Amino acid sequence: MLGDTLLTLISRWLHILSATLAVGVPIYVRFVLIPAAEGTLDEEHHTRLREAIVKKWRIIVHLVIVIFLATGFYTYLGVARWKKLPPAAATLYHILLGIKILAALVMFTISSALAGSSTLFAPMREKAKFWLLVLVLLGLLIIGISGVLRYTEPNYPQ
Repeated sequence: MLGDTLLTLISRWLHILSATLAVGVPIYVRFVLIPAAEGTLDEEHHTRLREAIVKKWRIIVHLVIVIFLATGFYTYLGVARWKKLPPAAATLYHILLGIKILAALVMFTISSALAGSSTLFAPMREKAKFWLLVLVLLGLLIIGISGVLRYTEPNYPQ
């Protein structure tokens, strides 16, 4: 029993840490780093700074995605809070979870595109400010849905 509780706590902690990075870093980059660099660095130095940051951030993006997927699936299948919900609440839970998962997959794609070096996604990297804003908005949507899912109770009114 203690092992299951500990595993659940560690999984939740890692999931929240990943979410913090997935949302917090785009907020910082979009609203602090880019404006500061644009106002003080010439184009050559700005490009070099961007490339250096992306090179380091790429590893974290992939690690965050793996942790998110592993801890999310563990929580859904292992903890399975939804099994204790009445049918109406379980239906709402799964609809919201589906929206959350789709938004997360879009976030993973955008994050990977911005941190990657593929020429296919070069146009996205050229409009990084826009795509970082999309990441922030998706992240806020996911956090909002997560709050609702976390506090969906088994005694949900039918």
